[in-house]
Amino acid sequence: MITLDGNGSDESEISSIPDLTSLLDILFILLVFFILSAGASYRSLDLTLPKNVSEETTLPTPQKHIMLEIRAEGYAIDGRKFSTLQQLKSDLLQTLRTKPDPKLVVAGDKSASIERLLNVLTFLQSKGIKAANILMQQETK
Repeated sequence: MITLDGNGSDESEISSIPDLTSLLDILFILLVFFILSAGASYRSLDLTLPKNVSEETTLPTPQKHIMLEIRAEGYAIDGRKFSTLQQLKSDLLQTLRTKPDPKLVVAGDKSASIERLLNVLTFLQSKGIKAANILMQQETK
């Protein structure tokens, strides 16, 4: 305990100043708890629940994208392989007719030449496709 006089000769006199060590420990623990719990972010997902059990659930709509791959030895549309650009063009036109308002995703192999990519992009532009997503891999150091 802390005493009032500096010599400490009379042990019967106890200081009127309280010892705050335990209070500071508790405050520090609470401060750490609040700092850690304040950083938590919660995400929510809006769900539409059925009104009764017999109500039929609907499946999510299939994605309306077309995956066009430019490979080292050819091309592919949604996994179907083509060896020449002409085969790709004819199948791509047919695929564009079957899928209404598709999103086009272009993925290129790193060993494919830039000329092949430019040929595909030129063809897409000539057919009126104004936007396409191009997949890229982030370079690691």
